[in-house]
Amino acid sequence: MMIKILKKISIAAAFACIISTFTGCSQNNKESGGKTQVFHENITGTADGYDYELWKDEGDTTFNVEAGGGNFSCEWENINNALFRRGKKYDCTKTYQELGNISIDYGVDYQPIGNSYMCVYGWTREPLVEYYIVESWGSWRPPGAPAALGTVTVDGGTYDIYKTTRYEQPSIDGTQTFEQYWSVRRTKPDSSGNKIEGTISISKHFDAWKKCGLELGKMYEVALTIEGYQSQGKATIYKNALKVGGTYSEANDIDVTVDYDAIAKLESSVTEGDPTEAGFFDISFEKGAEGWIPRGGSLVTVDKENSSDGSQSLFVSGRTDNWNGAAIMLSSDTYKPGKAYKFSAKAMQKSGEDVTMKLTMQYNDGTEKYDEVALVTAKSGEWVTLSNDAYVIPEGAEMLQLYVESPDSLTDFYIDEVSGAE
Repeated sequence: MMIKILKKISIAAAFACIISTFTGCSQNNKESGGKTQVFHENITGTADGYDYELWKDEGDTTFNVEAGGGNFSCEWENINNALFRRGKKYDCTKTYQELGNISIDYGVDYQPIGNSYMCVYGWTREPLVEYYIVESWGSWRPPGAPAALGTVTVDGGTYDIYKTTRYEQPSIDGTQTFEQYWSVRRTKPDSSGNKIEGTISISKHFDAWKKCGLELGKMYEVALTIEGYQSQGKATIYKNALKVGGTYSEANDIDVTVDYDAIAKLESSVTEGDPTEAGFFDISFEKGAEGWIPRGGSLVTVDKENSSDGSQSLFVSGRTDNWNGAAIMLSSDTYKPGKAYKFSAKAMQKSGEDVTMKLTMQYNDGTEKYDEVALVTAKSGEWVTLSNDAYVIPEGAEMLQLYVESPDSLTDFYIDEVSGAE
């Protein structure tokens, strides 16, 4: 799940079923019996000692599970989000250290058109963590987080280390708030045409994350993965040799740097706890963030120098994509589909030029959707009001999330005096 899907999320990254391991989302398949299998719809299964999975929310996909090892090929188009992966699933009784050394030797003919990742992907429990080791990508380098917590140099490449948070999103354990850990290569690996080959020393990335304060839990999955988001493309994985075992010892042959200032800044931003779903609200941020959370890779902090009224506002910074901003979860007990409500927020930006500010409703009616609530042009340094006195919640809408963004700019901005009422 890509972070970019936080808007349209992931790393990779609010679907009712975000990956096919979720209850009721997948079809299971037995061992292949030595034959290549072709799938077009969501599937999980085991063949030749490797677990495999295809998950998509919509669109056209082809997943060829080859016989005789961990190889596979895939194609996708007209999709919103799709993941093709093959590796190993575990029962969440052992940590990565207890499993032994984990690595993958890979060879991939990778031809994305648009947003896509080629990566190692998986989950742990206790704590619940979704993780990515991104080796290559298409048009967008994930995860959009504002600052790396550190770097690790291993297997001939340097990777930036990130942590992002998914708030009240589907996971392998239902809808929850959980962390995402990332290693992302600074530059794509050397290639021969579209072919890239190499080794990903997975345990060494996990060790590097630990040095940055990112603790994994007990292993649920490790898989070589191709992910596409609102894109098309194809990939042939002609080598996927997953190695697990031996006596684990903490890596001492990797170069890890830790950015303690970035870690402190991330910890001081508004990321704490599970956000409470809001009923009717009138918030001026005099008591803190009051349920507003970061969206995408942005940082959200309370600002004491700028406000439209009172002494504080909410400052949104570090945006790396237009949909990054600040959001509040709305209670389905208060906000009912088919009924009208009044939403309002004040916003200010200091980019030095006019930009568009937008109030948007994210919801799920089987697929993720986004609806404009209010749109205004904001002059630099002036507070503007985003308001809709009779916004109707769409029929069938669930998992409501109201957020502020700037669809034509990456500028930082402030919000204040936000409300949701009858």
